[in-house]
Amino acid sequence: RSSKGQFLIMGKWGGILFTLILMMTSLAQASEVIQSYEVLAKVFPDGQVDVREDITVNAENDQIRHGIYRDFPTDYTDRMGNRVRVSFELGQVKRDGSSEPYHIDTLDNGLRIYIGDKDNFVSTGMHRYTVSYSVRRVIGFFDSYDELYWNVTGNGWVFPIQKAFIRIEFPTGAVVGQYAGYTGGLGTQG
Repeated sequence: RSSKGQFLIMGKWGGILFTLILMMTSLAQASEVIQSYEVLAKVFPDGQVDVREDITVNAENDQIRHGIYRDFPTDYTDRMGNRVRVSFELGQVKRDGSSEPYHIDTLDNGLRIYIGDKDNFVSTGMHRYTVSYSVRRVIGFFDSYDELYWNVTGNGWVFPIQKAFIRIEFPTGAVVGQYAGYTGGLGTQG
């Protein structure tokens, strides 16, 4: 300890200790997160919406071991109390630009797509998952306007999402009358 109250690390053991502290600090900072969640949605006049999601994650072989999963709610109740089922057609599933194995399970309110190979681990580090799909029955057609109501990221993630955004391409001639965006858990309006 120096006379100014600062700690000094000296000698061979000090260098080793300093290196270990740096390694432990970098390990403590590495965590599984969704670094970015980028969505492109193309809306067609007949109500079909084609979606491409690019989900960039940091995998540390904690919970992201073989891949990720994505929940898609397809069953909901509309404003009039009617049960609605969204049609969902899966297109491409990729990891880092190459086709990736997947399988689909049914949930109480929709579908879960497991993306990855159950026999192989994902290497640690950043990976970009791309999921393309088409949906119908997500556009509300009303007398004076049409409405796209869309949950950009879904709610089933166990990882923090550091940033998310959506780009929407509307049919030629469409005019955006109003829009709103919310963050947080289901039903919050932050």
